[in-house]
This record gives sequence, structure tokens and C-alpha cells, in this order.
Amino acid sequence: MHLTKPMLKAYQEIIHGANTIDKLAGKLHKSTNRISEIISELATNGFVIRKQEYHRQGCRLVLEISGTNYSLRLRELMIEYQSIKFEDILAESKLLFLAAISEDWISMSEALKLCQMSKHTVNRYIRSFLNRGIVLKQHGLYTINIKMWPLLKQFILDYKNYGLVSGHIKWRFQEEMLVEVDREDNILGETSGLARYRDYGVFVGVISALCYIPKKKLRKEEIFVHSLFEVDDPRTLHLAATFYVKNKLKYHKVLPVAMKYGKYSMFKSFMKIFESEQDKVELDLLPPFDRNDFKRIADMYGVKNV
Repeated sequence: MHLTKPMLKAYQEIIHGANTIDKLAGKLHKSTNRISEIISELATNGFVIRKQEYHRQGCRLVLEISGTNYSLRLRELMIEYQSIKFEDILAESKLLFLAAISEDWISMSEALKLCQMSKHTVNRYIRSFLNRGIVLKQHGLYTINIKMWPLLKQFILDYKNYGLVSGHIKWRFQEEMLVEVDREDNILGETSGLARYRDYGVFVGVISALCYIPKKKLRKEEIFVHSLFEVDDPRTLHLAATFYVKNKLKYHKVLPVAMKYGKYSMFKSFMKIFESEQDKVELDLLPPFDRNDFKRIADMYGVKNV
């Protein structure tokens, strides 16, 4: 993810009609050489495309907004909020910090680890973000204010999770990716999620599989959190609960991993399964939970007294 102040200023002028290097140079009061450098950065990062129009007299190079989903979303955002200087919100480290808190609630320490930034850097603008309603803070956790800035959140998510890989990207941050592939032999990194449960005593038949990139040894806490991306019906929920209990996962070890992958709220709901004494439990962000079915599945894998 890469956006600088000059890139954002140039992009904003392009969407309002400054679609040649000469026009941009006049609008931004910069040399044509400097404008060419900025346009190269925008093109490399998928925000604009350069087209040769041979029927035009004079300058034949025309700039157009790219068709990538995040570029179109940024265009929509800038048109909706024309009076906002987005270089004060999205340039450089600000963009990375907002990306780190874009999925769900996350602690400052985990957000800083994810975007590899210092607290000093974030302190330079976090108060402004809070005052403008861009960021919400609650119980020491942070997230983007989706009620006030829905287009901003969606742009950041679109840009953060974009990638040219074979498969469906479920989560991404810079070089780290969690990708769903249709066959396990298409794995480019490390198999994770439900497909890895078998290595920990819970055998699950899967049609597709999750792949973590780059390849590395995954901890059981990471495998569990990755599997939450696949929990979409009572069966997978009961299997996830079985895996959690059988492998004696600890809340304090899973929580920071859940924050990193944007599964904080889902994991908090998941933990209520073990707090409730009801046979059937309906929870936010989760499929219906049936305790009798859970006990039956857990018993199959040697998990008793649940």
C-alpha cells in the first residue's frame, strides 16, 4: 500500500479533468518531469492508466482512472467529500495505520506491530483522526468509524486486500496473505484453517483450503483464527469449538491473533458459547450453535465434559 501527498493531489486533479501531464503541471505548479514521476507511481500502484490517443493534436498521452476496485472507490470518496484534503488522511504512514485498524477493533500495540510503526509516529495524527470522527476508540481499542466514513473504510479494505494471486484473498496486509484456493495442491504458502485441523486431532473434509503466504510454520492459535474465515454453518462452528477445546487454546493467546486478522468481534462472540448454559445459542457474527450437536462432534474426537 503506497500513497504520498503528491500522488493524492494529482489523483484528485485527474478526476476533475486534469487528464494530461501539462494540465497537471499547471494545476500543481510542478515541472512536467516531476509530474511524470508522480504519474508513474500512481500507475504502478494501480490508480491510473496512461493511454496514447493518436488522433489528438499536441499531447497524445491521456490519463484515466484505473478500473481497479480500490481506485474507483477512491474516486467515489473524493467526489463525495470534495472539500476534504485527503493527503492529510491517507498519505504514507497514515494509510498503513488506518489499514491496520480497518477490519475490526484492535489494540494500539497490535496495530503498531502489524504496520511496523512506532507509537511516536501514530501520536502525530491519532488525535486529529479521533477529533474528525475518522477513528473510534473504545476500551483501549481502535477502529475506523464506519458510520461517519463508510466510503473511506471500504476504500482502505479494497486496497489492503487487493492482490493478483490464484484464489480468493480473505485477508491481506502488505506481503502477508490468507487466500482460499479450490484445491489443496494449489497451495503456494502454508496450508491453514480447517484443512490443518487434522494435524491437531480433528479431521475435517474440505473442498477448498486456506493458504497462508508467505510460507512459515503456523502456530495452532493462528490456524484456529484462520479457520474463523471458514465458519459459515453450525457444522464448522462445532468443529471450531472442538478444535479450541481439544487443543487447550488460551483466550489471552488467541485474542491478539484475532485482532490482527480482523476477527476480534467474532472471537468474542465465539467465547460466549462456553459461557452460555443454553442448549441452543444465537450469537452475532456466528451460525446457530447447538450444544447437543457440539457434544456429539466433540465426543468423536475424544473431547469429553463439554
